[in-house]
Amino acid sequence: MTKIIVTLGPATNNLEKLNLIKSKAVDFVRINMSHSTIDDLKYYIDLSKKVNIPFIIDTEGSQVRTGNLIKDSITFKENDFIYLHKDEIIGDSNKVNLRPKEIIDQLDVGDILYVDFDTLVMRVLDLSTHDKGYIKAVVISSGNLGKNKGVVIDPQLKKQFTLPTLTSKDIKAAKLGLEENIGYIAASFMRNASAVRYVREITKGKMKIISKIECEEALLNLDEIIDESDFLLIDRGDLSKEIPIEKIPFTQKIILNRAKRFNKGVYVATNLLESMISNRKPTRAEVHDIINTIVDGAYGLTLAAETAIGKYPIGCINMLNKIIKHSDLIINAEEIRDKETEFVKKLESKNYLLDQSSSSSLISPHGGKLVDRVLPKALENLNLKNHKKISLNENQLLDFEQIAIGTYSPLDGFMNQLELESVLNNLTLPNGVIWSIPILLDVDFQTSKNISSGEKILLTNSQNEPVGFIDVSEIFSYDKLALAKKMYDSLDENHPGVKIIKSLNPVFIAGKITLTKIKKTDYRNLELTPKQTRRIFEEKNWEKVVGFHTRNVIHKAHEYIQLSALKKGNCDGIFLHPVVGKKKKGDYNSKYIIKSYEIMQDKFYPENKTLLGVFSTYSRYAGVREAIFTALCRQNFGCSHFIIGRDHAGSGLSKISSIDLKSLELLEKLDIEILNFNDVFYSKEKNIYMEEDVLQKNSRQNKFSISGTKARELLKSFKKPPTWFMRKEISQMIINSIKSNEEVFVDEN
Repeated sequence: MTKIIVTLGPATNNLEKLNLIKSKAVDFVRINMSHSTIDDLKYYIDLSKKVNIPFIIDTEGSQVRTGNLIKDSITFKENDFIYLHKDEIIGDSNKVNLRPKEIIDQLDVGDILYVDFDTLVMRVLDLSTHDKGYIKAVVISSGNLGKNKGVVIDPQLKKQFTLPTLTSKDIKAAKLGLEENIGYIAASFMRNASAVRYVREITKGKMKIISKIECEEALLNLDEIIDESDFLLIDRGDLSKEIPIEKIPFTQKIILNRAKRFNKGVYVATNLLESMISNRKPTRAEVHDIINTIVDGAYGLTLAAETAIGKYPIGCINMLNKIIKHSDLIINAEEIRDKETEFVKKLESKNYLLDQSSSSSLISPHGGKLVDRVLPKALENLNLKNHKKISLNENQLLDFEQIAIGTYSPLDGFMNQLELESVLNNLTLPNGVIWSIPILLDVDFQTSKNISSGEKILLTNSQNEPVGFIDVSEIFSYDKLALAKKMYDSLDENHPGVKIIKSLNPVFIAGKITLTKIKKTDYRNLELTPKQTRRIFEEKNWEKVVGFHTRNVIHKAHEYIQLSALKKGNCDGIFLHPVVGKKKKGDYNSKYIIKSYEIMQDKFYPENKTLLGVFSTYSRYAGVREAIFTALCRQNFGCSHFIIGRDHAGSGLSKISSIDLKSLELLEKLDIEILNFNDVFYSKEKNIYMEEDVLQKNSRQNKFSISGTKARELLKSFKKPPTWFMRKEISQMIINSIKSNEEVFVDEN
């Protein structure tokens, strides 16, 4: 029969209850050390010995957790600030500590913190106070902060966090277990075989090790963990904080089947009879889950909160025994498990265990897969001192990083000549996948003479710091006038896009790239990666997301378009994604664009309907070509819809050409849905914004608008544009900044 582990706690904390539990043929008892002291452990071990039930030491393990709070739970709203402290404090609505304290030293600006399950999401904002023992975070998805809750970190760039396998309390618990001749230890957050070996060393080989599988790293190293362990325990609660919840059932099947090959038993925990914490009977779904778990091949089942704090602990044990007995009477489990093996083989052939994209409800990345060319340790074995180098300028560095993090998927490097010509002539890559903008690495003649195809070339930033490398596949030249003509159907010296092309170096280097170090910028905390935004959208339970591209401070027409698009596309949220790369003269500096959107989020937009990030790229002023490019990039970020205005990413000099007409046709073929908007004007009679085509249907409607140039002139004269054009809070922010001699506009002096 299936084994039963019962968790003890306030609901089962006396000899009478333990005797009852013993009479129910329970196999083991334990307490949750994440919520208990060593004194608690001594007390419950003593109880278990008095009634002769085997006890399991249960560790806290290498998990990041919140500290104590002034009350059980504190609610935070979007854009609230939280100070994350290194040392133990009593947290409140402004601050909390994380433990183990070493984690504070490992966090970077832009890292995302998910607190517990279906609760709070924070982004690391500022590390400047680190020397004072705390750092600053901002809430990006509202929720509750509870005491002693697990925290999952989604780093901006992938990295391994160094956490102790056992906490100091765990080591004390293990020592006590050895003194009391306890035969089992359930080791939390086992990440690899060396962690299991460490636990065996601490317990002097005298305890059977039950390795708890509850993090993504454990799935990556599953076979070696199984091999080193005596048993496994699938903690579905903590595991569902790291992988999508809908993946838990099939992941459970794979783990159980894999362990069977090693002849190792697996316990399953979390939410078995959760409803019986407060109800006398379980739900039908819970019974169904337990039956399926037994059929999958579980060696044992673990009751947690149900018996530790629930109203009906003995009733839960009775119900679990009843379900187990029913399963054993009705089915031949071994026959069914053999059939399950065939199903699991199909799952494993698809790499289901480690494939996160298979469960997403979001739109697929462009080309089908999100490119990941980030390898932080990839330069460790290279002799950098004598390595050939290419120094990247600002725009090249932006493209390099966006390729690496997947924004430009399916590109995994800088384009070769065949790809360039295909994009210029057909607006597709050679394999037929739509792509409209050349992504090129240009170098001067002298640099190109020292480089050969097949070489690995070190890439550096302007400070000569290594940032990655390129595996050179081709070196070629291309006529820049022909390039400009095909891109813009123009050679006008005043066209900003033509200027960019003419400023390029004469030789191009093609090849797959690898990023090892990301640049430091003023906006790093907002530079979300496609991987991060997709996880945030999933966490917010957004399926349809509309993306908005801009290089301007928000005004009322933008606001109208964004909220209209939300309704028009039946979308769950808006991804506000202004460009922060190099701009042309007269544009707003990025700082004030970001501030304007932060004001909107804080005061005006509906809660949990927006996410603000920044797009670290530069404008190409390529009209419809760029509309396609910016749409595809937002698809990679997880957006299902994208807003395009009348002159999206235009130069102000553009005219509709044959290139634009072909591009317009391609817009209709994209997977991401395009939401087109005509010019938008303010109707004084209606006191609302309306699109031009709607206004034209009623000639009595007066339409009002202000040009960007006129608005800037007003603001520079310390005059607010009318409130129908721009919210007064945003106007005042800009005027105050100008009065403080800040550079609100690009190169206006």
